[in-house]
Amino acid sequence: MARRDRSRPRIQRTCLCPLATHPDITPFPKRAWVCIFSNAAIAAHYALRQPGVDTVPGARCDRVGILDWDVHHGNGTQACVEENPQIRFCSLHQSPHYPGTGKAEERGKFENVLNLPMRAGSSIADYDPLFQEKIIPFFEEFQPDLLIVSAGYDATTGDPLAQINLQPEDFGRFTRHCLKLTRRIVFGLEGGYEYDDLARSICATIEPCL
Repeated sequence: MARRDRSRPRIQRTCLCPLATHPDITPFPKRAWVCIFSNAAIAAHYALRQPGVDTVPGARCDRVGILDWDVHHGNGTQACVEENPQIRFCSLHQSPHYPGTGKAEERGKFENVLNLPMRAGSSIADYDPLFQEKIIPFFEEFQPDLLIVSAGYDATTGDPLAQINLQPEDFGRFTRHCLKLTRRIVFGLEGGYEYDDLARSICATIEPCL
């Protein structure tokens, strides 16, 4: 492993947690169960209730951003945060694909939702401009005190559950974009079912933070 360059920005929080972006509050029979809890939404609401997310005395967490790059739309997370003006949520997800939600016109009660449906076959050439033109401005305007990333790795070329063509090293680019917004980042492990790609993607995600 490469030695850490202490002049580079460091991550302040890292969290590995079970898959949890799809808890569904829709009544039967339309409910699409995958998860019971939305860890990202729970973490965001919890952070807003704490006296601070830094070691600075009196620092508070007043705004939380959630970025979901799992290949499936984070429908449960969106449902839990879209009516809270202190939380902004962005999801990049293959569409059409399970769970069939996440339309671009869904903006949240306070214009605090940004859904970016991706067509099958999309690659870093499609994702990178969206970070620069859509995602960074969306969060930059909001100035989050904390950024929570639902870090799914089922958008890699080798993953059997989707048809997106990201490479493991592309997630390092995603992290570098996130570090432009804040160094206070929580990564929550989500999907990823091709295990070699999963391991390499996690390493690529964390490396820019070291």
